[in-house]
Amino acid sequence: MGTAKHRAYSFEMKPTIEQVEKNGKLIWKVEAAGVVRYHEQDWQAEWLYNYLTRLYNCDETNPQ
Repeated sequence: MGTAKHRAYSFEMKPTIEQVEKNGKLIWKVEAAGVVRYHEQDWQAEWLYNYLTRLYNCDETNPQ
């Protein structure tokens, strides 16, 4: 059997996190690899951002 030559995540840009207003509320927007996630709770957004940043830093194809 062959070895898979793909990654679950491919990042072209470093993940970002910012607070935005949505439906009259301030929430967190986390974006990476073309995917956007919104979180109301600080810890959820921070956890996801840190996780995605670690993945980005491990991706050998990214110029750091």
